[in-house]
Amino acid sequence: MILMQTPEVILRDLDREDLEPFLKWQTSGEWRHLDAPWDGILYAMSPEQEKVYRANFLKARALPLPSPRKTALIVLPDGAPIGFVNRYGDDRFKDVFYLGISICEDAYLNRGMGTIALQAWIDYLFGNSTAHKLELHTWSLNPRMMHVAEKLGFKREGTERELVEWQGVRQDRIRYGLLRREWEENKANR
Repeated sequence: MILMQTPEVILRDLDREDLEPFLKWQTSGEWRHLDAPWDGILYAMSPEQEKVYRANFLKARALPLPSPRKTALIVLPDGAPIGFVNRYGDDRFKDVFYLGISICEDAYLNRGMGTIALQAWIDYLFGNSTAHKLELHTWSLNPRMMHVAEKLGFKREGTERELVEWQGVRQDRIRYGLLRREWEENKANR
């Protein structure tokens, strides 16, 4: 099912046929080096890891889909998948969603696709929920994500300084927030 569509990208539900791109993305692509790489970049999957990943992916596709969705595939108009968006939450703050985006195909980095897809995801989430606020967290090693957040109207709300060391450099976690009313004001001015 298509959730949102722009001339450049489509956000749609994941289906069983999307397993192969997701398997490929687990072990390839620049995105893995920008999205908390210390959590375990894979360069290859063992047969057992791949078996578990396949089973979990297919099991998740069999579950009922929540509204609003928690994840969507980013595809080009020709149907080629290039990444995904997601949301998650904290049970204490039910009207706040935390967002993520990954452009997993390197050929589509630095072409504005992440901005377009994230803007569509924000429109979808605010349009299909009563969420009051969206948050986005990124790392100081990811200036592109900081640029996208600021371009879309997110406000920098804080920095957790030198939270983790990665490859000899202390990394900050940067927190951004966007209120519904801010998004609506920005949308009216587009």
